[in-house]
Amino acid sequence: MEHPDHFFLGRIVRTHGVKGDLIMLMDTDSPGNYKKLELIYMEVDGVLKEYDITKITVKEKENLATFHLSGIEDMTTAEAYVKCSLYLPLSKLPKLKGKKFYFHEVIGFTLIDKEKGTLGALTNVYDLPQHPVGAFMYKEKEVLFPLMDQFIQKIDREEKEIHIILPDGLLEIYD
Repeated sequence: MEHPDHFFLGRIVRTHGVKGDLIMLMDTDSPGNYKKLELIYMEVDGVLKEYDITKITVKEKENLATFHLSGIEDMTTAEAYVKCSLYLPLSKLPKLKGKKFYFHEVIGFTLIDKEKGTLGALTNVYDLPQHPVGAFMYKEKEVLFPLMDQFIQKIDREEKEIHIILPDGLLEIYD
């Protein structure tokens, strides 16, 4: 499900112990940012439901967090939540600077190539195993390009622009 005002933090992968603790596999590069988390939103039947966190321990190297939610007091109850997705409001995302960005943040930004000039808006970001790939429309075709540091000159958040250097010959493939 899409939750436009929230971001995906992770998924419950299993229970821990008999008192209802849960383990989350975190989808973040900085799990330590969430060591003091006090509430979380769990997707249950397509709807986000808010839960208070009474304790949390983050294992940064494994991207795991063991936590306890208020109202879930035994292993049987906790088992019903395994595989549920966990979210936080977008306002809880740490601000990024420079060339660092969140995928959702740059959708719609204007792409400006050093050689070709304005290309159009970034329409999508695909998070592939090798590296992220950006997409924009060119001559009624979706153009994919590597969205990596060496191809990004700068990100202007105020003007909503990404200044890039496309790999040589990339646009010619789409002619």
